[in-house]
Amino acid sequence: MNNAHTDTKTATLADRCRQAFVRRVAVCCLFACAGLSVAQANPGDKERDAQRVADAQRAQQQQRQFEMRADDNRRRLESQEAQQEQNAQSAEAARRGSGSRMTPDERRDLRRQINEAGSDIYRNAPRR
Repeated sequence: MNNAHTDTKTATLADRCRQAFVRRVAVCCLFACAGLSVAQANPGDKERDAQRVADAQRAQQQQRQFEMRADDNRRRLESQEAQQEQNAQSAEAARRGSGSRMTPDERRDLRRQINEAGSDIYRNAPRR
């Protein structure tokens, strides 16, 4: 009897030792996993991510500045073209309004235009 009680006590002690060992191994595994995750998320990665974000923002800002300059150039060019057209019209009006005579080239062009318009109007001449 005494022997059976000792065997039971020894078996219980062995079970407790096994359970303690398993717990220690589990805790060690947990700490190892936590250490790996901390090691993977090192500050260097955060700095690189911050640098990437800053680079992306800088690129967007440069793109906006480029577009603004292109719009300004387009508006300036349109304004210049409109100004040139207005100057040409005012010069033509001033020349015509002063009562000056037509140049030989202008008279020739006018005759040609009249002849072309006349041929369009009287395309089929009436037969007599």
